Formats: sequence, structure tokens, C-alpha cells
Amino acid sequence: MPTLQEARAQVITNYQQRTPKSAALYAQALRAMPGGDTRSSTFFAPYPTYIERGGGAQLTDVDGNVLLDFLGNYTSLIHGNAFPPVVEAARRQVELGSAWGAPNADQVRLATIICERVPSVELVRFTNSGTEATMQAIRAARAFTGRDVIVKIQGGYHGTHEAVSSGAGVPRGALDATIQVPFNDEAALSQVIAERGDQIAAVILEPMMGSFGMIPAQREYLHFVRKATQAANILMILDEVMTFRLDTGGTQAIYGVHPDLTSFAKIIGGGFPVGAFGGRTDIMALYDPRNVRVSHSGTFNGNPVTMAAGRVAMEHLTPDRIAHANALGDSLRRGLSEVLDEQRLHGQVTGIGSLVGIHLTAQPVTNHLGANSARPELKDALHLALINRGILQSHGTMLCTSTVMSESDITHAIEAFQDALVELKPALEIECPDLMR
Repeated sequence: MPTLQEARAQVITNYQQRTPKSAALYAQALRAMPGGDTRSSTFFAPYPTYIERGGGAQLTDVDGNVLLDFLGNYTSLIHGNAFPPVVEAARRQVELGSAWGAPNADQVRLATIICERVPSVELVRFTNSGTEATMQAIRAARAFTGRDVIVKIQGGYHGTHEAVSSGAGVPRGALDATIQVPFNDEAALSQVIAERGDQIAAVILEPMMGSFGMIPAQREYLHFVRKATQAANILMILDEVMTFRLDTGGTQAIYGVHPDLTSFAKIIGGGFPVGAFGGRTDIMALYDPRNVRVSHSGTFNGNPVTMAAGRVAMEHLTPDRIAHANALGDSLRRGLSEVLDEQRLHGQVTGIGSLVGIHLTAQPVTNHLGANSARPELKDALHLALINRGILQSHGTMLCTSTVMSESDITHAIEAFQDALVELKPALEIECPDLMR
């Protein structure tokens, strides 16, 4: 029987045979970009799939392979690809002008939609990405409290700015001003607040960890964070960049929590670059240009094309459409779990509603430690095996459903998952006995 390395090698060979034009484009990219890459999240070995066009729930790569899009540009395309009302809104705005140094009406309309849907957001400002949104929320927290330290979750992703990043290139001062604690761990956060509460400006966290495979916060934990921060006069920043799609009021409505500040992005731009942050009036007043304390400019903040597309996308994101996408996600989660049971493999399928994560590990997945326990080479092989079967998902493996999908799309994904596991299982029986039930 094959080893896991041999099984992965065969999956790669199958991938290479179906994607020669992607291989050629990658070779060309290597001559112009470091590692042929300009977006770390879309890279995977031996080379990424290059997409030519998309429509609805489908994508077509440059080799003509049709893929069901369970990635949705990392959850931002809630209505699928080239959603006609959004396409029309963007086209109409481009014809009127793509940008100018002045506000526009759709900026007001989209801001109003967000404030009306999310009770904790009394005022909001736009940025160009989720990274900028969390960066400004953190800056607002520091300016409002007069404190410098930020607490974030280990493995939590809030973009690439220095306040929430680590590794090469991040100054020691930035690292010292950020404390990391495990997710879903009340004791760890309690200890940090007890020791340094008078230095902490804010605790920033996602209600569901996205980059580690859709790991939800425990309800009691999220409510504990809210109570603990309020008691210590620390601001709570909820990062809903990915999770705002789960309810008209975001995941904070599902959990029943009321943060001080919230960051947004992805679905509010209709597929165009966007971000936003908002919250309490007294905090957001720092940005009031009539009495400015924190300056926040940006050539493309509130860009007319993005605002037009985002407004239309949000207007079409009705409770019924959200319920449809969430129901499909629930169905996908059940089906993937049933496949694991049938194949007698340990694993968990996590997430809420339209956001789904697959974890091939026997260890409980409640934070980044459980998610990290899955073998990287197995995740690599499963990711490519699913692409070979026409399912595009993240390297994680993370999947999301959209409002334009159907139950037949879910069935296709479940069957592809089963076939991929059948292909890999002989190797797993040899090298991953801990995964076998």
C-alpha cells in the first residue's frame, strides 16, 4: 500500500495533468513576483490554480476545468460570482466615474444599512480592506482609552498590520504591545487582565476563528469576554470581517453580545476591495472631522464603485437568503461528518451556518492547538484531491456556501470528499493509525 508521501505525489501528478496552463502562468509569475505570488493565502504547492472567469456557484480555470466555488474569494462573495445585480450596479457606476475626491450617495446608503442592521454600531467609517478596518479599530481603542496594549487570540487573524502580526519585520515594540491568549480559555484572559488590565486598551477577537478552520467561540466564553472587558474598562473589538454573513446583525446577534467596536469587510463590498469599522458614538467621535482627534484618510475609502456594489449586495442579502446559505452550510457539515463516520476516521467538521471547517484530527478542536494537530501533508493532499474533483476550497480546509448554491452542489461536494478520502485512506491506515476508529 502507498505511503502518505506517495499518495500525495499521485494527487499532485493528477493535478499537474489537468492544469498545464496554470503551470505555465506560474512559471511566468516566478519571473515577476517573489515565489510567483502576491497573495499568500492563494498560494499552494506545486502551484495555484489560475481562474479565468466565474458565474454563480462556478469558476472556470485557464485550462477549462469547472470548479464549484466553495471558497467565494475567502467568504466575500456571498452571492456567488458575477452576481447580476452587483455587476449592473458596478458597471453603471464605472460609466459615471470610478473615483473622485468627494463623498458619494451610496457611501451614505451603505453606512446606513450597516448601522441599521448592527445595533452596536452607531457610527461607521469605510476602509479598503479588513486589515485597515482592524488597524483603525485598534487605533481608536488606544486613542479613546489612552492605553497601548492590545490582547488578541493565538491564531486569530485580523490582517497583516503590526499590531496583530508576528514574525520577521515586526518591530519589537509592536510585539511587546500585543499579548496573545488561547481561544475559548477564560482563565488565560482573566490572568492577563488581572496582571495588566490598566495597560490594556482592547481585546480583539473573532467570534469564529477563520484562518484555523472555522472554530466557533463557545457562547459562555464570548459573554465572559464582554463582562471581563467591561469590568476593567477595556474595549471589546469584535472582528466580523468573515462572520457578518451569518445573520443580518452579524454573529454578535447570534451570540447576543454587544461589543464596543466591530470591524467589517468582505461581503459589504459586493466583491470589490472594502473594509469598515464602527461602534459607539463616543468612540467614533474621535474621527469627526469637525473636531478631529484621529485623522483617517485614504484615496479609495468609500470608493463609488465599491459602495454601489456593496449597497446592492447588502440589499439582496435578506434574512431569507442568509437562511438559505446557512441551511446549505448545515447540510454540508452534516454530510461531511457522515462521510467521516462511514470511513471510520477521526475528525471534526466545525463552523456555523454558511462557514464550514474540516479538521482531520482526533484531538478536540476548540482553538488553534487542536487545529494545528492535523498533519500538514494530509491537509495538502486532501486540498488538491478535492480540486481534482472540481471543488475549490481553501488550503485549510475551509469551505463556505453562498446564496446561489443548491442542494445538488452540496451533494457534489460531499461525494467529492468521500472519493478523496477513499483515495487517501490506504496511506492513512499505514501512517496515521491515530485517525482510524
